[in-house]
Amino acid sequence: MATINSNNLAVYALDTAMTSPLGTFVCQPSDVMADVLNSDAPAGAEDDDYFLVVKADGSFVGIAQVNGTTASTVVTDATSTLSIVALATSSSLETSNSLNETAARNGSGGSTNFIASGAMTWSTSVDGLLDVAGATGSAISVMDAARDKKYMIVKFDMDEGGSNTFYAGQALIESVSISGGVDDIATYSASFSGYGDLYKG
Repeated sequence: MATINSNNLAVYALDTAMTSPLGTFVCQPSDVMADVLNSDAPAGAEDDDYFLVVKADGSFVGIAQVNGTTASTVVTDATSTLSIVALATSSSLETSNSLNETAARNGSGGSTNFIASGAMTWSTSVDGLLDVAGATGSAISVMDAARDKKYMIVKFDMDEGGSNTFYAGQALIESVSISGGVDDIATYSASFSGYGDLYKG
């Protein structure tokens, strides 16, 4: 049995400053982020736009940003701009597949149920301590992104002691709450609702 300490779970987020869904660039199976850099940006992408770089099998390659300051539009690696959602005390990742069910006659006077998998929905949430001095990744920055209805890139990371598995995708902030009682430590909670596919890295 291989278990991991729950302290090795973390939620990272990037405020894209975009109020419309991010584009997705599907690269070749053998490509890594270095192969995508300095290439033409996806059609319709504008200067400073973020987009996800993934492979056809659903594996996550990275986050790119359009840089149109040169003569030709190129993309740059923005993966390192993800910031941990600060001072988290708990975090979770939830997925759910909708099931389509129908019954058909079985030819013997009865019926048989058949089910097929439909769309998958996913979300991630985090609870933590309020840090008003924090910059990107603090509850304040998450609240501001929620107020502006910005799309974010979120990553749920599982450090397995030498090898990291993570899941990433784009999301909208479904809810944010900040609370605190008398003589108590102020806390916050945030829930991110996934838009589109959840990718594995």
